[in-house]
Amino acid sequence: MVLCLLFAAATFSLCAAEDSTVSTANSAATNSSEPQPYIRVTKPDTNTVQLDIALRKFIPVSGTGPAIWLAGTAHLGEPEYYHTLQKFLDAQTVVLFEGVNARAHPRKVPKPGASAEPEPDLPSEPKTSEGTNTAYSLQPELAKSLGLVFQLDAIDYDRTNFLNSDLSIFDIQKLMLDDPKAMPAQPGQPGRSSATFDALLQIMDGSSFLGSIYKWMVQYIGRSPELQATTRLMFVQMLGDLTGDMAEMRGAPPELQHLLKVLIEKRNQNVVEDLKTELAIVPADGSIAVFYGTGHMPDLEKRVVHELHYRPVEDKWYTAFGADIRKTGMSAAQVQWLEKLIKAEMEMMK
Repeated sequence: MVLCLLFAAATFSLCAAEDSTVSTANSAATNSSEPQPYIRVTKPDTNTVQLDIALRKFIPVSGTGPAIWLAGTAHLGEPEYYHTLQKFLDAQTVVLFEGVNARAHPRKVPKPGASAEPEPDLPSEPKTSEGTNTAYSLQPELAKSLGLVFQLDAIDYDRTNFLNSDLSIFDIQKLMLDDPKAMPAQPGQPGRSSATFDALLQIMDGSSFLGSIYKWMVQYIGRSPELQATTRLMFVQMLGDLTGDMAEMRGAPPELQHLLKVLIEKRNQNVVEDLKTELAIVPADGSIAVFYGTGHMPDLEKRVVHELHYRPVEDKWYTAFGADIRKTGMSAAQVQWLEKLIKAEMEMMK
């Protein structure tokens, strides 16, 4: 249980479902001060539980200007989910996407009056922030063990309308130190650093003792069909309960609260600044999609509404992945008990 909760935190990231993968509906968020959820759990039949994720369209209150889509995503999913997302993103004028290794993604969308040449690295900034096990990454390994695919492997980012809109790992390390003049050390090297953020990086790349345990457990999940199905079910339920602003999870330890605020709020602030730049370039009949993990969306929506003066008008719901309850080997009573346990754990974190 604890393992899966940490997975859910690391990879940020209850009605009848439609028959198709994608459904469209008018947003109920229009008259609400709080954003409506970007995640829902649906049950198309008694044996299937699915995780659906919303893409929400916003238009200017003034009536003139490009549309903005907050395109929430799960970092693990079915191939068809990413195939459908790719078609949607390719149809947008500009896509601002998440990718903390920002320096690895050259800008292909020209700035006003500039060419589309890649931007050079800052001379004083380290180009990498890797642990000791760079050949391994937790998320693609977890996707494989669950019979899913990893977002970075499934989405083609080599598109002329794709623009990285994220901070680098180095930038995040500086923000974690609360000192704009600080020069943080790389993980595993002497100097100032954030123990919480370093621990997360080392878990993700398997370079720490805890990371090696995670690696072993992730690989073990893939060897058992029952464990694989049960873990998928737990993921659907846990992610489905991750509603609201993750940066406001008061039940988390102070160090984790600070990490979530940096990972969500500071990166979202960077996205909004990029949105302001692109809104001045994109034609009024164009569109800008913000392609980020769903954990960013509630805070991003508040910024889009209050800072950019946009309003929500439409939702598209895509099914990321699901779980077949029959494959878990659990009875209906056991499944119900597990759902209640997960809900209680998530409520404690909030």
